Amino acid sequence: MKRHLVGAVAVIAAFLTLQAQMPPQPPLKLEDVQKALCLVDRPAPVPEKYRAGFESITPRETTAMLAYLSSDWMEGRETGTSGYAQAADYAASLFKMWGLKPAGDFPPASRGPRRFGSTPPPPAAERSYFQNIAFKEISDVRSTLTVEVAKGPGVKTRAYAGGVDFAIVPGPAVTISAPVVFAGYGISEPTVGFDELKGLDLKGKIVLILTEAPGKDNPQSLFQADKALKEKYFPTFAGFEMMMRRGGPPRFSKVEAILARGAAAVVQVDNTSRDREIFRDLATPEKPSDDRPIIRKPRLRLQVAGDASAPMGGRAALTVTREIADAILEGTGQTVDEFKKKIETAFKPASCLVPGTKLTIATTARTSLVQSPNVLAVIEGSDPELKKECFVIGAHFDHLGAWEDYVFNGADDNGSGSAGVLAIARAMAVNPVKPKRSVVFALWTGEEKGLYGSRYYVAHPFFPLEKTVGYLNYDMISRSYEAAALALAVRRYSVPGAEEMVKKIRPDRFASVFVTEGTDLVRLAKEMNAFVGLDLAFRESPLGSAGGGSDHAPFSQAKIPYVYFMGAMTEDYHQTSDSIEKINPELFTKICRIGYLTAFARADQ
Repeated sequence: MKRHLVGAVAVIAAFLTLQAQMPPQPPLKLEDVQKALCLVDRPAPVPEKYRAGFESITPRETTAMLAYLSSDWMEGRETGTSGYAQAADYAASLFKMWGLKPAGDFPPASRGPRRFGSTPPPPAAERSYFQNIAFKEISDVRSTLTVEVAKGPGVKTRAYAGGVDFAIVPGPAVTISAPVVFAGYGISEPTVGFDELKGLDLKGKIVLILTEAPGKDNPQSLFQADKALKEKYFPTFAGFEMMMRRGGPPRFSKVEAILARGAAAVVQVDNTSRDREIFRDLATPEKPSDDRPIIRKPRLRLQVAGDASAPMGGRAALTVTREIADAILEGTGQTVDEFKKKIETAFKPASCLVPGTKLTIATTARTSLVQSPNVLAVIEGSDPELKKECFVIGAHFDHLGAWEDYVFNGADDNGSGSAGVLAIARAMAVNPVKPKRSVVFALWTGEEKGLYGSRYYVAHPFFPLEKTVGYLNYDMISRSYEAAALALAVRRYSVPGAEEMVKKIRPDRFASVFVTEGTDLVRLAKEMNAFVGLDLAFRESPLGSAGGGSDHAPFSQAKIPYVYFMGAMTEDYHQTSDSIEKINPELFTKICRIGYLTAFARADQ
């Protein structure tokens, strides 16, 4: 993939990330810090009920499994690859060796090609450990944008290239040709008297909008003065780790809202004129580094085959420069900045059908079918009735794969979480006492591509969701904080009266816990830490919140309480340098142990 394409896609990715960003957290009080932090220096002996399983989780066991999962043999475990399939076979063989029952699909009785539309063979009598998901793999996406403006008896045509003049959210091949509606900022807020979509017929149209909202630099603007509107339309970065990993309120996207009204495509132009800076950055060559090689790996996109709800299906979302936006608006006789000034001065919509103008968005892509499974196993509960309910323990199994001579081993992300799930499965298998409820162990495919595995499971669960009492998520649990990084991570807890407590936090024992507020999972995780000895920082979110970038999000959205453990976010995140030599085996083992105890206690209630 050429560098200018990577850079242009980064522009749209940055915007969509901002759109999905959650609002910053309010300042904490002393009582909030005392509630959030759980520091245990000297752990107590573990109760006999859990002892055998607890003691089976050792640095030797956890590190041995992680060493294999993050070895070059696994080729980076990218979804749909042979390396991922090898890792999946390895996990399934461990589940079988430890006596866990399979919780995947019933495999077909016979294999081999069959005619399209013919009756499939009957399934086998026993389940497998694999919940197979068929994906469309989309690669080599190329796109063009053509602007046609009627000029008297003729038509003025301009053509633009994707990856240079505009960026498009990659998807299947599509051609869209339609008239254009300019919808200002694309905002519909009738409760405050500002609705740019009112009365507009968007069905089948391509809609041009500005990002953000009016009054970006005006503190008196309603969209700045009103806190809720400011957080909605001017999201801020509250920290990469929190943004990507913490649950939060459902995320708002103007693009999705407009597409939901029947638009064929949405074309966005930045609220602030930055064309020169963007082109300058894209034209600047990458600087070679001894620490980080330049790896121009083509990005593969996946889509669950046969999923009618797949995002952007048959539609498109683009980010364009002002040059293109002005070309689109030529038929109105005004530029995008003139429209922007009119809207902000009068605080009234200036939406209109752009006369005599047609846009054609065309993308081509190579598509193929691949299969990649979730790996699922179950330990049956000990109570005759409660065993019909379950607690799920999961982690994403996939990573970024390999390219040429480089392997993205993904030791911390997320070989560590996957090994953690396996360690807990073995611990519960060897423990003489079993929880009253059944426990499902899940290794998810496709997290790095869009949480596909966990989303698929939530739509096709082994136990009904109404019988699922909770979910434990592991993602990146083997790395400890450097002192400087820890200082930034705990800065929000440094409030008057809490200084001494914050000073006691140990970098090599610190972990974050994201959890559904007001549930037993908060209390149980704190209680079980008394037997483990970690320094934990709890971040609670409401039941049903759906934010975050890990596999807790689909469960949260389904209103299933979750607890999610995470170690440090490091500079090796999504780099080839994420290797096993950098993990902290003691911290890794302790996070595995607290997960075991917390899940066991909740499943046993």
